[in-house]
Amino acid sequence: MFLGLSDSAWTALATVLMAASAIASVWVSSRLMRSQDRLTELQQRLIEVQKQANWLNGALESQSSLMLRLKAEELGKPLIWWDPTHEGPVSKRPPVRQVHGESANVSTVYQYIAPELRRYPETA
Repeated sequence: MFLGLSDSAWTALATVLMAASAIASVWVSSRLMRSQDRLTELQQRLIEVQKQANWLNGALESQSSLMLRLKAEELGKPLIWWDPTHEGPVSKRPPVRQVHGESANVSTVYQYIAPELRRYPETA
C-alpha cells in the first residue's frame, strides 16, 4: 500500500490516467490537424493572391512600357532598346547622367529589353 491505495487500485488509476491522456492526445491531434488544414488553405489562398498580384504588376508594367513608347514616338524622341547585359553578364545602366539638382536629359528614351530576350537572361 502506498498513499492508502492497494496495488490493484494503483493499476486501475494508472489505466484511467493513460486512457485520459490517450483521449486528450487524440483531441489535441485532431485540433492540430484542423489547424494545419486551415493553415494549408490559407497558404494556398495567399499563393493565389500573389499570382493575381504578379499578373496585375505585369499588366501595369506592360501598359506603362507601351505608353512610354507611344509618347516617345508622338514627341519624335529616339527610342533605344537597352539590354543591360549586352556587354557581359554584369548589368549596366543606360548611359544617362543622374545628378541631384540637375535637370534630367530626356532627349533619348531607353527601353529595357525583356529579361528573357537579353543576351544573358539568367543574370537579368
